[in-house]
Amino acid sequence: MLHQDIKQSRIVIVGDDEAFCKDVSIALNDAGFSKVVVTETFDLEAKNKPDLLLFSSKVLNQALAQKLDQFKALSWAQRCPFMCIVSDDQVAFEQETISLFDDFIVFPRDIDRLGLTCKTLLSISKERARLEAELAKKTQKADLALVLLKQAERKILQQNPELPDETKENNNIIADMSHELRTPLNAILGFSEIMKQERFGSLGHEKYLGYADDIHNASRHLLGIVNDVLDLAKTESSEENLVITEVSARDAVNETLRLMALLAEESGIELSANIPDEFPDLKTDERRFKQVLTNLVSNALKFTRKGGRVSVEGQYDTENGAVLMVIRDNGIGMSSEELALALSPYGQVLDAQTHTHIRGTGLGLPVSKRSIEALGGDFSITSEPGLGTAITLRFPSDLVVKNNS
Repeated sequence: MLHQDIKQSRIVIVGDDEAFCKDVSIALNDAGFSKVVVTETFDLEAKNKPDLLLFSSKVLNQALAQKLDQFKALSWAQRCPFMCIVSDDQVAFEQETISLFDDFIVFPRDIDRLGLTCKTLLSISKERARLEAELAKKTQKADLALVLLKQAERKILQQNPELPDETKENNNIIADMSHELRTPLNAILGFSEIMKQERFGSLGHEKYLGYADDIHNASRHLLGIVNDVLDLAKTESSEENLVITEVSARDAVNETLRLMALLAEESGIELSANIPDEFPDLKTDERRFKQVLTNLVSNALKFTRKGGRVSVEGQYDTENGAVLMVIRDNGIGMSSEELALALSPYGQVLDAQTHTHIRGTGLGLPVSKRSIEALGGDFSITSEPGLGTAITLRFPSDLVVKNNS
């Protein structure tokens, strides 16, 4: 039984043989399709676009082939799938003709499977149109992100007309890199997901699934790069608007750990939180605070070996009423020289890269530090090679919500 929206699809049969068109119409009606139209010509400019086009191979000519070629170049929001119905007595087509159509069926030999074939093409068409729409939204967001990045760049240059040429060149590199990443990022995100889920059928050889995973991981990596670059631009821009509310630090930590749980499990790392039940709320920007926690926990997991530990602890500074959030790991650690490099924008510790297959932008720690400072807190870090790293986020008493109980 066909799904209701598929059954209501408008199917147009293009053919000049009355008996042929009647047989095909009957087969479609028997399969559950009720909106079947027969015509002798195909109008590329028709306003009432069909959901599926069926062509008799006997009407194919050079002019029609050119129209189909133009039609197939359109997006799935503007076109529809089309099938060629070939007679038993016709010879094989050339490759150019075969490439014009989404599917072929032999008449009358395969007439019994016409309904199923049409259903499949219609389902694929709807899915492709949906994915294209999602891809368009992601592209729009990427365009907006690029505009924000350009605005931040112009603001910096206007406020600092005497910036060294090297700094100006770095700003241009940021903008150019974001632009260059936009196109491959959107394509990789959309189509690698299709391949991973094998939505349109099996990929065949098992290595293809591995390649699909690699492509998807690369897309996530690219997304991380774009986000890091934009976050850095925002922290350097005075135009950033922070929304300060009372935020539950305990809830924020628990949410972060839920997000990171799968990564920790896959990496074989113990992830835990130690936040006292009565830990006070903070006056901060919730989105930015959670983003910092996610960045730092993710970073700790990335540079901790299998079997290691990563924890988030809430502590009190009873002397002056401040509260501390400590993200601690027993990972590879850093020397003082490596730590200074890691805290600089785009700085990447070479030895750390040998311990992970993920190469980042070198922006995680600098962005987190600037974000905490923008929120009115202090960011400090200690690390020792082979022993691990501890990052402390300190919020002074004026950012702590007093408990009246």
